[in-house]
Amino acid sequence: MPGHRKNRDLYLLILPTFSILFAITVIPIIGTVSISTLKYSLSEPNDIRFIGMRNFANLFGDDRFINSIVVTLELIFIPVILQVFLGVCLAPALNERLRGTRWMRVFFLVPSIIPPVVIGLIWKLFIIPEQGGLTFFLNAVGLGHVKFDFLNMPLSALIVIITASVWTGTPYVTLMMISALETISPNHYEAAAIDGAGWFRSHWLISLPLLSKTIKTVTVFRCLEALAVFPIIFILTGGGPASATEPINFYAYITSFDYLNIGYAASIIVFFFLILAGMSAPFLVSMAKDWR
Repeated sequence: MPGHRKNRDLYLLILPTFSILFAITVIPIIGTVSISTLKYSLSEPNDIRFIGMRNFANLFGDDRFINSIVVTLELIFIPVILQVFLGVCLAPALNERLRGTRWMRVFFLVPSIIPPVVIGLIWKLFIIPEQGGLTFFLNAVGLGHVKFDFLNMPLSALIVIITASVWTGTPYVTLMMISALETISPNHYEAAAIDGAGWFRSHWLISLPLLSKTIKTVTVFRCLEALAVFPIIFILTGGGPASATEPINFYAYITSFDYLNIGYAASIIVFFFLILAGMSAPFLVSMAKDWR
């Protein structure tokens, strides 16, 4: 009897939190799925009707949607791979107890705390042709004659978005790796040094295997957060040129607010949710097994 009462009290304590989470997550998802089954356009407000899965069927005949899937995958995998690689490489150096490394950590974290809209403005000002910071550096090294508009070409515009994403996300990954490194006992490195292993070899044979769980966890969360570059894309390219930097969520935004096709935009978002869920599920299951 006391055990049942204790369980009941615990449920009562967590009920408000779960109620709030349900209200801000599950209810919007249910609403979006419901809207995705409707013909719902703000340009035809009197013609709202149920059409079942027709919006989803139309997705696969939409070349712009197919392009947005490709861009989405590029903006997820390329930046995350680079962020994790750079974070794993930089963390051991910043974790050393050397003069100045504490201040280096502080300055290194600045990009991760700047709002994405401000980051977009910073990069736009940096690469403005003939006037930005990039032009200043090119003039300083004698390459002032090089004139190139990075945002006017599909490949270079995509590279700029990827670079901005890497610049923003790498500090977070590095901080997580540093935190994990600090949990590793110094005795491991002392034993490796006695055996004749140098700094690089010690981190390769000791740090990297022990960081594997953290690397997997950080990779999953960075994949889920990779498309938070929406404000950066909005400021820098607006999805262009020629939809070269238009991921699924940006295409859904344009479909909803520019073309006013709410039902079709909802189907895009639902499909996007399914992609993220499908990508994340194996990693989350593996993480749960690793951290048991």
